[in-house]
Amino acid sequence: MEWDCLADGDINSQVVIISEAPGNREREMKLPLVGGSGKFLWEVLSKHGMRRQHCYITNVCKRQLILEEGNDKKGIATAELSHWKGILEWELSQLPNAKYIVLLGGTALEALTGHTGIEKWRGSVIPHEGRFFVIAYNPANLLRKPNLSPIFSLDMAKLDQCIRGVWRPHVISPIINPSPKEAIEWCDKMIQEKMPVSFDIETKGEGREGETACIGFANNAHTGMCINYRSLADNRYTLSEEIAVRRAVQRVLRHNDVKLIAQNGAFDCAWLWYKDRIKTKPLFIDTLLAHHALFPTWPHNLGFLTAQYTTHPYYKDEKSAWKEGGNINEYWEYNVKDCCITWEVARRIEPELHHRGMGKLFFNHVMKLQPHLVAATVLGNRVDLQMKAALEAQYSAQIEDLLAKFKAQAKIAVDDEDYDVNPNSPKQLGELLYRKLKLHGKTVSTDEANRNVMIASSRTPPAAKDMLITLNTYKEQHKLYSTYITSRTDEDGRMRSDYKQFGTQFVPGRLSSSSTLWDSGMNLQNQPEMLRGMFIADPKYVYVYFDGAQAEARIVAYEANIAKWKEQFERARLNPGSYDAHIALASEMYNVPYDSVPKHDYNDDGSLTLRAIAKRCRHGLNYRMQPARLAQTTGLSIAAATDAFNIYHNTNPELARWWDEVIHECKTARVLWTCKGRSMPFFGSSIDESLFDSVIAFKPQSTLGDHVCEVQWRSQEDSEWPRSARIPFNNHDSLTAMCYAHDAERVASIMKKYMEQPLIIKGDALIIPSDFKVSYADEQGVHRWSNMKKLKL
Repeated sequence: MEWDCLADGDINSQVVIISEAPGNREREMKLPLVGGSGKFLWEVLSKHGMRRQHCYITNVCKRQLILEEGNDKKGIATAELSHWKGILEWELSQLPNAKYIVLLGGTALEALTGHTGIEKWRGSVIPHEGRFFVIAYNPANLLRKPNLSPIFSLDMAKLDQCIRGVWRPHVISPIINPSPKEAIEWCDKMIQEKMPVSFDIETKGEGREGETACIGFANNAHTGMCINYRSLADNRYTLSEEIAVRRAVQRVLRHNDVKLIAQNGAFDCAWLWYKDRIKTKPLFIDTLLAHHALFPTWPHNLGFLTAQYTTHPYYKDEKSAWKEGGNINEYWEYNVKDCCITWEVARRIEPELHHRGMGKLFFNHVMKLQPHLVAATVLGNRVDLQMKAALEAQYSAQIEDLLAKFKAQAKIAVDDEDYDVNPNSPKQLGELLYRKLKLHGKTVSTDEANRNVMIASSRTPPAAKDMLITLNTYKEQHKLYSTYITSRTDEDGRMRSDYKQFGTQFVPGRLSSSSTLWDSGMNLQNQPEMLRGMFIADPKYVYVYFDGAQAEARIVAYEANIAKWKEQFERARLNPGSYDAHIALASEMYNVPYDSVPKHDYNDDGSLTLRAIAKRCRHGLNYRMQPARLAQTTGLSIAAATDAFNIYHNTNPELARWWDEVIHECKTARVLWTCKGRSMPFFGSSIDESLFDSVIAFKPQSTLGDHVCEVQWRSQEDSEWPRSARIPFNNHDSLTAMCYAHDAERVASIMKKYMEQPLIIKGDALIIPSDFKVSYADEQGVHRWSNMKKLKL
């Protein structure tokens, strides 16, 4: 087998660096790690006093893995990897002083340790027979993901610690299988010692049949107890013993002297409340949320945090590995490791929050919000089950009809009575559109945007257009059916959603939501208007809804310092109902009198009015949307959208200047800050075009997300807030509360008070006005989320 690249460096060195395989530059030079990835590696190592000539450098595979004809990368077959592994082991045996062995990438990891998954194992140091394996990403991978480059520096710092003899393993001594007396005494110890307490649960079973298998507690980084309720075959405690133990657990989770720590604590808190009726006090630190606040674009799982903040090697696969050998004690020991690691991460991350200027935002906002989101998840919302069943039947029939219609039209379009295609298969759909029909889109995608380009194209035959229109309707109805209508309610007839504070990378502060931890419910934030009637208030309760009026556009006005917008928005706030900022924008864009712009959005023929065009421009073009996308989102022709695009930006030149300012700030400061104290750090050697849209949208969208979330927790912690009221829905720029009818105005007034607190942006105070609605009863006396009328305060 031909070798493209040999080894290099000092054969007497203690440091051995092993990469995957040579690239183009390495093949030319016949030397390992001399290309771009090698340059990055040596720049990082030089900060620790290491030079190329002081190391021994080699590859697992001695031949290039890039095909001669293109850029597709071949993996290494198992047999070939075994071949190279044998050569590598012989090679290492010839190095008399090899002690610190750096494994760069998954191939090197697997070849010398047998482990797979570099994303999991990077950052680990594995001592083995007097040697230390230091595991890190392949630098070539980091050139494609520059935001991860600081992580590589952290991993190489561990190599430096090993060489200097200061690296120490993180040793954990787990206590498992405690008697009832030992478990209760440990809980008492957690309270009495008045140290922060980390806790973690493990579950048994899937979905709604799942139950709590154990709970672990630790108040230091090295010793913890797993209170496991089960053995492999049976329960460990009698009923009375388990009740006593669970009461002791509850005391720890509710005690005033205990500062609780958890990783992704919303999971543990919601599960314990919903499944075990154990309600925890608000957490002191959630390590996942703390890391998300500091590094929103990085992974936040405990495996990643273990590598970043401790010297413990990767262990998270132990959660299920015990099943292979049947030794469930390994599961309980894993639980203790989670507790101790989480405790240590919290100890390390708390001062980092304050050092980075994020302490105030994290402790006074992020952690304040969490218990209210847990409550929204656990308490859920009633669903009209009869209406849900009727919608399921209705949409199921519609989808079947649309599917049959699409397939019939496809046969006509391809002129083949025997032709059949699955519209849910991208591969089959691509074959139909491009190989059979030879249609022309903007790309080779089969997504809706590209289908719309095909529909608008004069080159698309009428039969194909009819088919595509049906396909779009089918896709829309199928998504409604599968994503929303068929979602599972819980046994109590309620729909629940797991609200996540870490669900958005480039818009931290904004929530995401999904189905619950026990596999029911769905995303409640993007609920289609037509389906909101399914959700009904509890008996004697009403819904109170508010929406921030043009909230995001107002923030853009102040961030971009558009004086005329600021004046128009403020005038609209002070004169609600008599002055409209969108009409003012349309008047300026099209140079027509204010009073001549229609107040409605659609003309009699269904076309958009000037106000509607201006409104849609404001919602899309503030963030660099191009004419083609504007046409897709508004239904305008490409020509009309291009005209609107040009008029909008000629009228508002401040927007382009603002974009340039934000990008310049990002490139020079490497971090952006919102007026709420939220930061977005940027890493890597360059910030390219692919990031610009996210960079520009960060401040307005993150600011609004944090502002609405602050309204959510502040309102519910206000001394005047009714104890019976709560906020079950957060829809990004709006909130929906549920309360007794006689409390509706009080609830709305409290939310209004916090929503209209000024945001200080670039020295100016912005007040975002809010429009309120209250639900009214239908003919059955039921208050539905869809039935809302204006509420005047």
